[in-house]
Amino acid sequence: MAITIKSKVKDIFANDEAYAIIRKHMPDMDREDPRMKQALGMSMQALLAFPATKCPKELREQIAEELEEADID
Repeated sequence: MAITIKSKVKDIFANDEAYAIIRKHMPDMDREDPRMKQALGMSMQALLAFPATKCPKELREQIAEELEEADID
């Protein structure tokens, strides 16, 4: 199953290519940050929708598009 913005955070963090796409747009999102453990079971889409991430809708759409185009399994 391809990784998309609807994939779980843990699956995106486990894949270096997908993680690089996230870091490109959200450089402060660090998979080594202990606070991220709480989000591992969430979808990336849900996490980025939280106001605390400060990720505007346009950026979420861009991340979704890049993950989709990357076609990462």
